[in-house]
Amino acid sequence: MKDTMVAYWHKDGLEVYRISEKKPVKCASGSLEKLEPVKSGLGKKVLIVGRELLLHARKKYPPATEEKLFKAIALEIGDVFPISNPAFYCRVFQSSSSYTIVDIWAWESDLYARIKEIFPFDCVVPEDLTFTASVPEVIVFQYRGMTVMLALADGKYLAGASCPDSGFDREDVERFLHSQEQFGAEIKKIKIYGELPVTCEDIKDIPEISRVGKMDYPPCLDEIDALDLTKFKVKGNYAWLWEKKDLVFRVAIYLIFGYIVMQYLTLGNYDRTADEIGQKLALMDRTTASLSTGQKGEDYSTVIKEVNERLNATHSPLKVMNMLARRIPEGSFINKVVLHENNLEVSVSSGDPISIVKALGDAKEIKKVSLKGAPVKDRVNNSYNFVITMELSQ
Repeated sequence: MKDTMVAYWHKDGLEVYRISEKKPVKCASGSLEKLEPVKSGLGKKVLIVGRELLLHARKKYPPATEEKLFKAIALEIGDVFPISNPAFYCRVFQSSSSYTIVDIWAWESDLYARIKEIFPFDCVVPEDLTFTASVPEVIVFQYRGMTVMLALADGKYLAGASCPDSGFDREDVERFLHSQEQFGAEIKKIKIYGELPVTCEDIKDIPEISRVGKMDYPPCLDEIDALDLTKFKVKGNYAWLWEKKDLVFRVAIYLIFGYIVMQYLTLGNYDRTADEIGQKLALMDRTTASLSTGQKGEDYSTVIKEVNERLNATHSPLKVMNMLARRIPEGSFINKVVLHENNLEVSVSSGDPISIVKALGDAKEIKKVSLKGAPVKDRVNNSYNFVITMELSQ
């Protein structure tokens, strides 16, 4: 089974973890200037943008599809956040027939190229979105000298707040809980990671308080397996090609070698074909030489005589058509002509079949004329369709 690799990006650099059997194991950490490329295998590679690098805004837009909202935000993202080269992720918070409220997270992307040299990520997730909750819940944890509080409900992000560990107290928790009333979310649970310098058990109106033991990695890593990472996919990520360059070069060499072998076999086929053609040409030259020296070949005189007799007995189609054109009265049309030696069959459309038979019967080129079947009345054109058979003179 392929392991998921996760890099947690903060102000001081990267922390790279391998998620093996749902447990994060640190592989590397340090500043972007000092870190060496990490071997990440073929599994998923996720970059989590730490909360200290994120900016968040909630904006109202006219009703639109997610694709159109994304394009609209992309056009104005530089005006919304004071970032020179922003990357962003957006999610609909609330929508109605008259408006749509969208959550937008943005961060600086200037260091993407360097990060990809170290960790060729294919998904980017803001830290706020790594946590989920089905019932209204507040998550509290401390990491890198900051205490973070996140409010979640029905799979949505409601709000977040961060403050230094040294200044964090009980009033911060109560104030944050009170601020969630604006969303109509009645918080049912507080989930605390590690130890806090304050107690929350006696906060009123909170039915449940749960605790998770202290961990030596960012709490957001515990939620990675539950995320639908397809929503955070980075388009056009080909960094893995450089990571697997040895394999790529080896495959390229095999393809080139195969092409050379194929060309060699093809040239061999060309050579054999050329030899066969040369042999046939030599045979033709010998046959021509034997004819020129007077050697007697096969006698085809009988066949030639029979062919000439048939050609002489056959009437020219051009002459037959010319004769018909002269004899057919005006207003009549020939639809089909069948000529077989001395027998001629003509399909005609005319308002007067008798005049056609009479006109053709007077021709010296025609020995005999007869009407084949009965004429068929065409009520649309007020004419008759019929067939005439003729025996041509020798």
